Amino acid sequence: MKKSDELRLPDSCLNRAKTDEPLFVLLGRDSAAPAAIREWVRERIDRRKNKQTDTQIQEALQAARNMEAYWIALTKEQT
Repeated sequence: MKKSDELRLPDSCLNRAKTDEPLFVLLGRDSAAPAAIREWVRERIDRRKNKQTDTQIQEALQAARNMEAYWIALTKEQT
């Protein structure tokens, strides 16, 4: 999700976080971010917290794809 959407949408992950809850942010310019997301998806499924078809999982995988596309575009701009 884009930063502007994450801040604007009341039901976003960031906005649902408790005031004192620790969190970790992955940026689209980090080439390791998509792999980290996919590993999180595997852990969620392995721990039986989610199924592959769950909306949360599908959104995470889409975020990984979006980050890959962003990173590719960013590196093309730099050359």
